[in-house]
Amino acid sequence: MKLTVDLSLLHQAVKTMGADIIDFELSSELIPIEPIDKQLSEGLEVNFEDIEFDTGLASYQGRQVLLYIKDHGSRVLTALEDGSRGNKFHIADCVTLDDMRKRGRFERYVVTNNLTESFPVSGIVWETNQIVEGETQLKVCKNCLNHLNYKGYKTKPKGPIFHAFSLADFFDTYSSFFKFMPSGVANSQIPHYTKDWDEVSKGIRQKFNYQCQQCGVDLSRNKRLLHVHHINGVKSDNRDSNLTPLCCDCHRKQPNHQHMFIKHEETKLIARLRNEQGLNVKESWKDIYDLADPGVHGVIDLLEKYHVSLPEVGQQIQNEKREVVAELELSWPLKKVGVAINKPEAVAATKLGWKVYSMRHALSRIEQLTNNLR
Repeated sequence: MKLTVDLSLLHQAVKTMGADIIDFELSSELIPIEPIDKQLSEGLEVNFEDIEFDTGLASYQGRQVLLYIKDHGSRVLTALEDGSRGNKFHIADCVTLDDMRKRGRFERYVVTNNLTESFPVSGIVWETNQIVEGETQLKVCKNCLNHLNYKGYKTKPKGPIFHAFSLADFFDTYSSFFKFMPSGVANSQIPHYTKDWDEVSKGIRQKFNYQCQQCGVDLSRNKRLLHVHHINGVKSDNRDSNLTPLCCDCHRKQPNHQHMFIKHEETKLIARLRNEQGLNVKESWKDIYDLADPGVHGVIDLLEKYHVSLPEVGQQIQNEKREVVAELELSWPLKKVGVAINKPEAVAATKLGWKVYSMRHALSRIEQLTNNLR
């Protein structure tokens, strides 16, 4: 229902007081916190068959999750003493889970989107026949990292990537694949800014005419997508030399910005604006990394190793009526081959003669994909 509110008297009062009118935008989207979000933050025991892997990532009722087996049996004390010796948690449909599926072993897993990296575990100490419970720091499954080619796990030294793995960083990388953020992220991950930050931020954005200083996109009509970045990472350092406006996509790709969860609609809009403004300049694979959604960086890493031609980023697909029916993350228009995050858009492009891969299939069928580009 559309509401019409007359604020003329309020504006007149503001003018009388000599106060400045502040520009702001309202979002029409209201996403309530559902009971399932609270349950997932605490951990929810489910049947393996109820966990979905459409994109290759683990999800439950449309939420990104990780899964692990809480019951460590007689190994519980070992796991509590050293989490690296406990059950690994899974983030993707890796060969370990596939093998379990083939052998008909349908364990009951705990799914969660809690980012604290502390896992409740339990088990029985056989010597005393006592149930023991506690929390420990479990490790991510290496096969999952390999399945996703997370941060180039297939092609780069694996040790540093495994040891530096962070759940906040991982969920941030794929945040645009899912509609809902992990419960509590907005409150627990927000940095501490100074009290005058809103005014400082507005001044910097105005100074640079609402233009991202990395990719150059003009966001004067989409001001909410332009952030102000602290270059040295110190949120209380508001010197002009330490502040630069960045679109939310460029901002999320800065080091140590795991608190930023960007919606797919926002990354698509920025990609569209870059295209319209002639900013999708592609001279190297680095340009592709900078322009593309971080969720497809694993695919890009493999494509680079196969020496295929540089793809378009954010390609719009039109039907015979020139209506945009799909936007592909990566595409090769002359070959009519692309990679998509959104399944309905992949289906729409396929109906128009495109060969479209999901991220999951692009990773698992990389040779087929690259052969289609020869």
